[in-house]
This record gives sequence, C-alpha cells and structure tokens, in this order.
Amino acid sequence: MRYILFFILIMSINLNAQNLAQILEALKVSNKAKAILEKTKSKITQNELYATNEAPTLGATLSHAKESVEKGSEYSLGFSQKLSHPFAASQKERGVAQFSKAIEQETKHELHLLTLDVASKYHNSCVSKEIRDKAILLFGEQSKRVAQIQKAYELGEISKKDLLFNKLDLAKLHQNVNNYKRTYLSALAGLQERVDTLVINDIECSDLFTPIRHVELKPLSQHDELKSIEYKMHASKAFYEVQDSSFSSLGYEFLYEKELNTQRYTAGLSIPLDTLSSQKEKLRAQQLFMSSSYAFEKASLESEIQNSSNAFVSKLEALYDELILLKDEIVPLNEELANLSKKAFDEGEGNIMEYLDATRSYSLNLLGMLEVKKTYYNELFELYKKADLDFGENNAQ
Repeated sequence: MRYILFFILIMSINLNAQNLAQILEALKVSNKAKAILEKTKSKITQNELYATNEAPTLGATLSHAKESVEKGSEYSLGFSQKLSHPFAASQKERGVAQFSKAIEQETKHELHLLTLDVASKYHNSCVSKEIRDKAILLFGEQSKRVAQIQKAYELGEISKKDLLFNKLDLAKLHQNVNNYKRTYLSALAGLQERVDTLVINDIECSDLFTPIRHVELKPLSQHDELKSIEYKMHASKAFYEVQDSSFSSLGYEFLYEKELNTQRYTAGLSIPLDTLSSQKEKLRAQQLFMSSSYAFEKASLESEIQNSSNAFVSKLEALYDELILLKDEIVPLNEELANLSKKAFDEGEGNIMEYLDATRSYSLNLLGMLEVKKTYYNELFELYKKADLDFGENNAQ
C-alpha cells in the first residue's frame, strides 16, 4: 500500500510538470517577448518618418480697413509645403526599408537569444534536479551504512577514529544535499523569471538534448547579427545617395489676397543654395564614415564569432569525452566495485572500511558526472548563442 501511494504521488507531480515545449510556447506570449516586439514596431515607425514630408500649411488672415474714401474687409489665404530631398524619393525609401530590415533582424536575434536562454535554464534546472535527487538517494544509503559502522564500533570491530571519520563524511554529504536543493530551487526560479505567463512548479525533464561530441557551425553569412549589419550598410549607402541629390529641399506656396477692391494671386518657389553651405558635404561625409564603421564592425564581429565558436566547439568535445568516460567506464566500474565490496562484506570476506571506500568513491564520481553534464549543457547553449544556431540544431532529443 505504501508503494502504491508513493507511485500515485510521483504520477501527480509529473502530471503538473511542464516540459520544454510548453515553456517555450508560454515564452512566445510572455510580457518580455511582447515588450521586445512592441519596441521593434516603435523603432520601425520612427525610422519610416524619414521617408515622409512635412504636412502642407494652410494660412489665413482677416483684417478690416477704413480709409477716408472707402472701407471694407481684407483677407488672404495661403497654401505652402516644404519637400525634403524631392528628387531622391526612391533612395530614401530604399534606405528606410533596409534600415527597417536591420531592426527586424536584430529583434529576431534578440528573441532567438531569449529562447536559447530559457532552454539553457531548463536544462540546467533539470540536471540540478537530477543531482539533488541522486544526492538524497545517496545520503539515504550512506545513512544506513553509517548505522552499520556504529554497530561495528560497538562490537569493537573498528576504531572510534573510523567511526567519526564516516560520521563527518555523512554530515558533509547532508550539507551537500541542502546545497543541491538550494541550487535546484535557484535554477527553477531563474527559469520562472524568464517566463512570466506560466507558473512553473516542476519540470518534466524527459526531453533534454542528447549530448553529442561535435557541433557543426553554419556559415557566418547566415548569422542574424551579421545580416543586420549588412542591412545597415545598404541603408547607409542609400542615405548617402539621398544627400548626394540635387537639392536638399524644395518649397512652394500659393497665396490669394483680397485688399478692398484689389485681388492678388501669388505663386512662389524656394530652392536652397546648397553650394553656399558645407552642410551637404558634412552629411555625405557622415554617411561615408557610418558605412565604413559598419564594415569594420562586421569584420570584427565575424572574427569574434568564429574564434569564440571554435573555442566552444573544442571545449564541448573535451567535456563530451570526459562525460562519456565517466558515464561508460568510471561510474559503472565504481558501481560494480561497490556491489562486490558489499557482497564480500555481507559474506564476511571483506571489511566494512573497504566497502565504505568503494561506495564513497561511487557517490563522488556519480555526482561529478552530473556536474560535468550540467557544464556541458551550459557550454552548449553558450555556443548556440554565439554561433546563432537554430534551436535544437545538431542535437537529437
């Protein structure tokens, strides 16, 4: 009956646990994601203002005139507008469109990083949970062994020094269990902070990426950050062509005036004398320098991404080799040795200290393997962020 109740409890916990797919769906409608999207719309709208012209101005005046001979009302109506770079409309539209694409690309990358960050925290939380559970199990087993040591000491089979040593070791493991509990709760809280539209009480953890040794990088030309800089370079070129147009602005006005018995119609055109000012040259130079800065920024970022990504790949290969060595050789050998030591002790062919040493070594290597696993996932998602890899790319679940 006790085991049935325990099974029901475990099943109820798992039913309330969220998996990674559910968490990522909640992330899409989170306030953080919505804030990023709304800010993007604001930036794009502000950018599009550059391609618009000032609204026309309508002016009107009314006055009353009284002379010695005649008197009456006088009024005027005027319509005017100033057009910015009227002969470079296509260049302005092209520049605005390219810069809007750059903004959209930056937003896509920001959301991508947010997704990877949540996936990373999910994996970190799951491994922290596994470490906590294993540590609790190991503590329970070691508590039983220390009880056996206590009996051995009372029978005079071991010294008090050996008894105190193992009691101290058990107390340290108890302390580690508490640390592992706090670590898991902290990791889960970090995951919850990223997803504010879903209450995460527990996580399923059956959908973690299977570790692989080598992660294949994609071409740098597909990196979202580099694409964004490319769009900015195209925009800067178009804006340079805008500044290189014939006139920086063009103004026109139409005016109708009625003065007593006189009517007057006026049409005006204003053209700036750009050659008499250095402003046009300064604006063109500004776009040239901006374009040049984008080129240097792109080259610098390419080098940074390539070098950092290669370093992460090498580090992951080393972590994978260590993880496989622990998983396939060291931990299984330790477990087998612990089982043989226990069997020998139970049959009276071995002593309890050999058995304890073997189980202690097994515990340390098992928890050490899980720590390496956690480090592997942390480094994996840092590589995904730096190399801008798609979610789940190169990894099977």
